[in-house]
Amino acid sequence: MKKYQVYLTRTAQKDYDRIRDEKLRRGVNRVIEKIQEDPYQFKRLTGPLSYLHSAKTFSFRVLYQIHDKKLIIFVISIEHRKNVYRY
Repeated sequence: MKKYQVYLTRTAQKDYDRIRDEKLRRGVNRVIEKIQEDPYQFKRLTGPLSYLHSAKTFSFRVLYQIHDKKLIIFVISIEHRKNVYRY
């Protein structure tokens, strides 16, 4: 299986930069590596966000969009679970 290229949107990069806790940062990095290997292993959202998938790490969620034809993943948001689904 080919690896996907992962890109953070400007918003996701800002979210990542705001994370000060090293343990949480490592968790986000691990999740992004797992997404890169197999993006379909995580939950697909429903309703208006059905084009996104969500990966959990601690109390944070990494929302991302998959583009299969180009083997690209865009990370849309990295936020605490109580705030992340407000799109």
